[in-house]
Order: sequence, then C-alpha cells, then structure tokens
Amino acid sequence: MDPGELKERLQTRALELGFCAVGVAPVRPFKQARERALRAIAEGRMAGMPWFSPERVEASADLGARYPWARSLVALAWPYKPAPAPGNGRSPKSAPGRPRGRFSAYACIDDGGRRVDYHDLLATRCDALVESLREYVPDIRAKRFVDHGWAMDRPAAELAGIGFTGKNANVITPRAGSYVMLAEILLSATLPEDAPSRRACGTCRACIPACPTGAITAPGIIDARRCISYLTIEHKGPIPHDLRPLIGTWAFGCDLCQEACPINERLAPQPLDAGDPSTRMGPVPYPDLVECLQLSEAEFAQRFHGTAVWRAGRAGLARNCAIALGNAGDKDVIPALTHARDSDADEVVREAAAWSIERLSAN
Repeated sequence: MDPGELKERLQTRALELGFCAVGVAPVRPFKQARERALRAIAEGRMAGMPWFSPERVEASADLGARYPWARSLVALAWPYKPAPAPGNGRSPKSAPGRPRGRFSAYACIDDGGRRVDYHDLLATRCDALVESLREYVPDIRAKRFVDHGWAMDRPAAELAGIGFTGKNANVITPRAGSYVMLAEILLSATLPEDAPSRRACGTCRACIPACPTGAITAPGIIDARRCISYLTIEHKGPIPHDLRPLIGTWAFGCDLCQEACPINERLAPQPLDAGDPSTRMGPVPYPDLVECLQLSEAEFAQRFHGTAVWRAGRAGLARNCAIALGNAGDKDVIPALTHARDSDADEVVREAAAWSIERLSAN
C-alpha cells in the first residue's frame, strides 16, 4: 500500500479508537532529552524512583538501536476528563466529619462505565490499531509503549507534532490540552513524517506558583522529591513533615499545575461529574477520606484493583488520607484518626494518623 494512504488509514483508525492526536516521527535518538534525563538523575531530582535509571534512559533515548527494524515512530495521545476544579461552585462540599479529598483525574478514567488503569486501556487500543494496519500490511512489525515501557513519551510527542511540553513538563495538545495520556508505536513501515511541534508557553508561568510544594523549580524542570504526585504514589515510607501541610487534601496524585494552565481552560475535555464521595465502584475525583482511610486490604483490592490507584497500595492510600484529614481541618475526624493510629497494621499509617491528630488538636 502507498505509504501516504497507509498513514491516512492509521490516523483515521486512531481517532475512531478514541485517541485525540496521532503523528509520525522518524526513528532517531533523542539526544537532548537523554541529556536532560541523565542530569535529573545526577542531581537527585528522581530520587526514590530506582526504576528511572541511567540504563533506562539510555535505552529509551535510542529506540532505533534496540529495534533496528523500526522505520517510523507513531506518537499517540488519549484524552481524559479533568475533575471539576475547586471554586465557582464546581467542587462538592464535604459533610461534617466526612471530608472529601482528591484523586488525580487520570485515576478516574473509565472504559464503558468501568474504572480502568490507563496502561491497560491504551495498550488495548494500541494493539487494536496495529491489528487494523495488518489488514493492509499483514507482515508489518510493531512494538508499543505505554508509559511503563522504555520510551520517551514527551520527546516523541513533540517530534511527531502532536503537542509541546509546557513549563509544568506536561505535553499540551491542540484538542485536549494537557489532559492526555501518551503512547507510542514503532512500525517497520516507512510512513510520511509530520512536522515537529514548535509551540511553547510563551511568557505564561501560571503553573509554577500553582505548585504548593515548589516542585517546578524552573520552566520544564521538576524536582520529583517535592511533587505531590510522586509523594502520594511513588514515595514509600513516611512523607517528610515539612511537605505534609502543603499536600492539602490530595490522596492520590495532583492536578494543580494543569488546573492553573490557561490553555486547559480552553481545550480541556468536559469535566467529570464530582458524584458520590464513596469509592465502592472505584476511584472518584473527590473521595471520602475517612472511608478510604478505613479500607481493609480486601476492600482496597475490590475497589481499586485494575485502576491507577492500585499502584499506591492500601497502606500508601491510607497514609495519604490520614495526612489529608489533618489538612482538612475538621476535628470530627479525630476518632477515625485515633482508630488508625492505634490499630492500623502499617507503622507509617499509624504515624501519619498521629501527626494529623496533633495538627487538628493544635488548631
């Protein structure tokens, strides 16, 4: 099949499958991105994430060396709904003694009404996209990458022209802003390339002061050790005391730098329904913190297995909720925190609950 026609079919099918952006880039080393990633590791900004290693960076920055058969790199963006942002009456109010926290909106992605992990959703859609190409090129080779694969998502997206990296280090796309998950597919077919993205944030710096922990240390530079998403998902053990008050009521992830972005005000998809605070059916944007604190291992698994929240683990989520309850300012939660302090199986959760009791009692 003519390469141009094959690319058109690729783009059409990608949009049919739910992707909001698709572009094609050459398979070549990401030299600048490699240098930046290695510098972040050397400066300790990725501390606490041993999986983000120099070896991973080297492999991710040169896909052609790992897959010499590859001729084209397809970059894809999948849109997801943001949470209704606080303020202007859009966020729900908490009932006395039952403060509502926050889950990052990507944790609430659903597929046919069922909450799912975006890794699984995108992998399924990428596989379906490749299968559609095999209708025209049966022997085409392909390799997909969805976040946890060893590929550089943001440089690929920029090179393929589907978006640009903002000062908050998120890729901003023309159709969904930064509310997208990224994926890539290597193909053995040579397809016409798209022009790289040349856009930028200009003079806007809205996202930088929006980060309460100061994790955005310079435009495009993130110190993961201070990032609320890192602290509530990847970080194991106690969260540093000086950062706890700054986390607010985030129980999993953080969207503050995205919510501050004026581009997202125009381009973000329609927001989620804030809905019921219970997580009985899976992650919700504004969960009941007491309920989440008190989940057993079995209840946690029943509600969150197969979703992004699973990555935090039961104890990680309970730790986050204990701290969030201390920040919520409602003293009626002290009995729930006291129970966690005295009886939770995890030492880190017990310590976090004790910290919050002291914080609430002092105010």
